[in-house]
Amino acid sequence: MRSLVLLLCAPLLFAQQLQFTTLPSTGPSPRFDGTIAYDPAANQIYLFGGEDTVARNDLWSFSVESNQWRQLSPSGPKPDPRFGHTLNFDPLRRRLIVFGGQASGFFSDVWAYDIASNTWTRLADNGAGPSRRYGHSAILDTGRNRLVVSHGFTDRGRFDDTFAFDLTSNRWTDISPSSGRPLRRCLHHAVFDKAGDQMFIYGGCASGFGPCPLGDLWSLDFRTGKWSEVRSAVTPPARFHYGLAFDEARRRLVLHGGSGAAVFNDTWEFNPTLQTWSQLAIPAPPAPRLRLQGVYASAPADSICFFGGTKESSKTADLLSLAPARPAIVNAFSQSPGPVAPGTLISIYGNSLPPTGPLALAGRNAEVLFASPSQINARLSPDTPLGRYSLLGVPLTVVERAPGLFPTGLRFDDIVVLFVTGANESIPAPISLTVAGVEAELLFAGPMPGVPGVMQINARIPLLPEAELTLRIGSAQTTNKVTFQ
Repeated sequence: MRSLVLLLCAPLLFAQQLQFTTLPSTGPSPRFDGTIAYDPAANQIYLFGGEDTVARNDLWSFSVESNQWRQLSPSGPKPDPRFGHTLNFDPLRRRLIVFGGQASGFFSDVWAYDIASNTWTRLADNGAGPSRRYGHSAILDTGRNRLVVSHGFTDRGRFDDTFAFDLTSNRWTDISPSSGRPLRRCLHHAVFDKAGDQMFIYGGCASGFGPCPLGDLWSLDFRTGKWSEVRSAVTPPARFHYGLAFDEARRRLVLHGGSGAAVFNDTWEFNPTLQTWSQLAIPAPPAPRLRLQGVYASAPADSICFFGGTKESSKTADLLSLAPARPAIVNAFSQSPGPVAPGTLISIYGNSLPPTGPLALAGRNAEVLFASPSQINARLSPDTPLGRYSLLGVPLTVVERAPGLFPTGLRFDDIVVLFVTGANESIPAPISLTVAGVEAELLFAGPMPGVPGVMQINARIPLLPEAELTLRIGSAQTTNKVTFQ
């Protein structure tokens, strides 16, 4: 049966649920506008500065593996305290790049923190390139080894310029196009889409020049050096002071929170390929907040992390992780969670799942039939002992029988052929099949030839294009809707 073979050897369409988790927050003081960046080599999130009761220039690292904050004490000179600056990670030299911000005045200097030597170095003075500013946006263009800064404001007004800082020569270049620029703005963010070779900026505030808040999305194509507005039928409510990051694994902009018509706690994502926004259905979302910062962390689960900000009129040191819920293990035929039986075909859904290889349960290796970072199809060993176990960190109970019907069956007039996994057909047991409460006539029940872990049932049922069937094998039962071909 073609569809059955496809199930075993290919993925199903399944939307893995995303959820927020609040990670341990013992560490930095509650603050807003403290910026964060991620070092994938060490799996660390770094935080620099921000404002609690005053502007800060403290530096912290958060281990994603141990869920612990650590304050760093760099030697030598360091940047002045500030908030509303930008912080980016330079992977070529494994360092953090700070630009701009505000405290008693405004800044336009550039600093680098070398992670290996635990030292700060000033790369450019105030006034060497773009004018001093706060509430700007900046990304690190890894392919061209440069920092790209755009928009922002000071007490002189708002800007619509774009500058690039070469990280080899430590020199600034004005790359602002002569026309077609996004409206002057501040209190927004930018992300870098490496695959599209472009920088996106979204929303912000254009007081004195236009709306506040803004809800527009713009792309700067680095191949042409031109800006273009990205329009879509559905868009998030306009906002500023939100959190934004780029999910590199799924190639999505992820937007959370911010301020506009209200203080938000919604989450949206933008697909650059389809050019569409969609709101994510997040169970139990965190409290509304603004002036938070976002970053993508590749391990352990391709998560988006948001730090700090203001919620319920109080500053916070929350570090939120938006990531897929832990892996889900289901019967591969019924797609139902719950107990499984020895020999059952299972599907495991998650994110950053392990590559192909032994998948051990109770000392027995399951046979992996298909594997990708988001789904594994496997067949449990038929001699798996009954009991309670953990598979990929998910509790799993193995029972004698836990049948699940494949959603498609074959029909030959009034005779149908059904496929079941989890029946543990090696141990005989009474079998019955009912349709709308009426028992069907069973003609055959036994192992499907050539497909271990699958039982075939032939039965006579009324002529229906689909039916809700209840299958009982011993004391176990399942009810599934089956469509017939």
